[in-house]
Amino acid sequence: MSEFDKFARDYESILSESISAYGFSPSYFDEYKIREAYKFVKSEGLGNKQIKFLNFGCGTGRSEKFIRKYFKKSIIFSIDVSEKSIEIARENNRELDNMVFKSFDGYQIPFEDRFDIIFAANVFHHIAHEEHPVVLKRIYQNLNENGFLFIFEHNPLNPLTVKIVRSCELDRDAKLLSPFYTNRILSQNGFGWRRLRFMLFFPKYFRFLLPLEKYMGKIPFGAQYYFAAQK
Repeated sequence: MSEFDKFARDYESILSESISAYGFSPSYFDEYKIREAYKFVKSEGLGNKQIKFLNFGCGTGRSEKFIRKYFKKSIIFSIDVSEKSIEIARENNRELDNMVFKSFDGYQIPFEDRFDIIFAANVFHHIAHEEHPVVLKRIYQNLNENGFLFIFEHNPLNPLTVKIVRSCELDRDAKLLSPFYTNRILSQNGFGWRRLRFMLFFPKYFRFLLPLEKYMGKIPFGAQYYFAAQK
């Protein structure tokens, strides 16, 4: 049984409480990440094409409605190690079509398909560091030659992020990844092209500054960061 099975039903409320300092709901952060991925691939010509999208570590399926919103023609494959979370994800997204949910062992992606986008949001800090190469090699094998991997992670260079993670029941096992470490493991496991961007600089009470965030991607103190990577 996955550690997250016991949190599946209360995941939303636990998460909401842990991020209350930022003043935004969990869905704000879910949509933010998908929107960032969409803006990135749109500039590469993938935004309006029919694509295969893998949500690697989908949890209770909070991101799927946003994947459908932005990647309108996508076929969505969503996987997680928590069977309870997968059950809830299916229930939460039962009205959406072209979508498949499956539980998996954390290593072997349970589809033969190759994907145009593989999206892993706040997943790798729950995976033991010595297992990162194995997982990345599996992802590499299932990514199309011109496909994109997106890895979103909490930024250990941001003091508020570190405080929130330490106090969150969901992150008891979390070991945060520095952007330098993430860059290195991507490079070592075949991802020769990589782009780093920092994000989420302002809590809700500074929302009048949010338009500035699009200019701040190289400043290493955002609450989170992401890598877009290709083979």
